[in-house]
Amino acid sequence: VAGVMGSRARLAAAFDCGPTRIAAEMTRRLASPQQAVEIASADAPVHQLVLTGDDADFTRLPVHLQHAMDGGPYISAGIDFSVDPETGWVNVGSRRLMLMGRKQAGLNLTAPSDLRHIYQKAVARGEKLPVSFVIGSHPIDMMAASLRLPVDEISLLGTLRGEPVAIVKGVTNGVPVPADAEIVLEGYFDARGYASPEGPFGETFGYYGVMKQNPVFNLTAIAMRRDALFQSVTISGYSL
Repeated sequence: VAGVMGSRARLAAAFDCGPTRIAAEMTRRLASPQQAVEIASADAPVHQLVLTGDDADFTRLPVHLQHAMDGGPYISAGIDFSVDPETGWVNVGSRRLMLMGRKQAGLNLTAPSDLRHIYQKAVARGEKLPVSFVIGSHPIDMMAASLRLPVDEISLLGTLRGEPVAIVKGVTNGVPVPADAEIVLEGYFDARGYASPEGPFGETFGYYGVMKQNPVFNLTAIAMRRDALFQSVTISGYSL
């Protein structure tokens, strides 16, 4: 499924308001913070099927080539979740993944961000950083991932949805994610730092981003609904 957020009308539907009211509705909801509620793995729809070991394999998913000159097949709709070990706060962002094999993928972590800062601190300590990528979630979750606020960002999902959100911890890395997600890729960034080339990739404005040195994501589990939808983000163009 792609184009889920491909127009203002679709984003407005996610917020249950008119297209001209999205910013005002976001502001209204941010004034009423909601807390996340942890539930057991057995009760989480995204844990209906959990693949670990040799079964945790990127090629089990319909990952596709997005543009003719991309460096490889990309997962383009990822929402990443990580925990800052110094504060205990959950960071939520949005980044792509380029498949490098059955269990490894590159990502673009060059621009300034909270995740880059958290990862660089982990590398300085010689530690890997547990990270999970949600593929397919409520459209509002992607909006939450784009905000930069000095809070435990897992709460932003519920705050923008307008109600508490159930979360569940990863079976292999303990990272909390929305329990109603379609697919979750659990794993970690290894301690080598910016060790592998990633790219090129067709960017939003119609050009190819160059190949860059970036971290490597190592897959440890795939959790999903039994009838999971694989979400993709189409680049450029428009949807009605």
